[in-house]
Amino acid sequence: MDFGEILKKAWKIIWKHKILWLFGLLASCGMNSARGGSGHGGGSSGGASAPSSSSGIFPFLNPSMRYSLDNFTRTIENIEPWIWLMIVFLMILVGIAIAVLSLFLGTLGTTGVIKGTATADDAGDDAKPLSFGEIFKAIKPYYWKVLLLNLGLRILGFVAFLIFALPIVLFAVCTCFLGLFLLILIGWFIELMIIFTTIAIIEEDQDVFEAISRAWKVITRKIGFVVVMFLILGIGQLIVSLIIGLPLIIVPIPLLINLFATGFQSASIGLLLSIFLLLVLLPFLLFLAGVVKAYVLASWTLTYRTLVGEDDLKPILLNQEAADQTMDDVQED
Repeated sequence: MDFGEILKKAWKIIWKHKILWLFGLLASCGMNSARGGSGHGGGSSGGASAPSSSSGIFPFLNPSMRYSLDNFTRTIENIEPWIWLMIVFLMILVGIAIAVLSLFLGTLGTTGVIKGTATADDAGDDAKPLSFGEIFKAIKPYYWKVLLLNLGLRILGFVAFLIFALPIVLFAVCTCFLGLFLLILIGWFIELMIIFTTIAIIEEDQDVFEAISRAWKVITRKIGFVVVMFLILGIGQLIVSLIIGLPLIIVPIPLLINLFATGFQSASIGLLLSIFLLLVLLPFLLFLAGVVKAYVLASWTLTYRTLVGEDDLKPILLNQEAADQTMDDVQED
């Protein structure tokens, strides 16, 4: 298998069909105060000066910000318990809504990249770029199967965490954390099975359990090629992610400059600038993450198609010469 050709073709496909970047962004969705000492001093009257409770925790804040922070803290402390229960309940509902939304959007993105890559590969270089509507229409027969797979995996993952969390910790401690390498290998294999099962559902229109069996056969028959591609994409994705994340280093710089310039007495301007930089960089970083995700899924799709296309999954005859002689005798008769 020509790894370089697969990686090159994957890039050509996502570069020409840039709508896959959007699906890659969606696919990446389906990836992640205490109060200090005493509050009364003996100096000033009338409560105009800032209380000392926040000065020990946030020494870099100016007096007005400390005073506002203390007022906010006292307001929080005066909230009724039933209101806190409502807040917790609403937070749980929001968390569930976000999880459900990420499940649907992540499935849409993953299915769209895989189907779009396969369609573009079949169409050839002369075909026009795919549109969102074309890909969305093409994934309808497979979307709910992939969604069912992802939902089942999340439920199994949650149950497995409840059952095996403590044994895994004990196993890691008893093996001086060397056993974590075995767990990492198992995790890698499970990730490969999920990727190939998803592709099998979309590529061959199979049910979930049939796709799991198909993925197992493809991986085990060509484990060497699969491991090499996994290492290439894994290491490459790690390096690219580190490079993409480098701009985040500049986010705290305004805050640090403000702190040092004021002798750690004020940080308001620097904090605002740091927040502004984060808000500016975040959409750009999310966009790049979506492109990387689309490229990885496209590479795996082409890898799967290459392995299956080599026709190496057919049963192997133990006595090939006898079979060839039988065919020759039949043709002579």
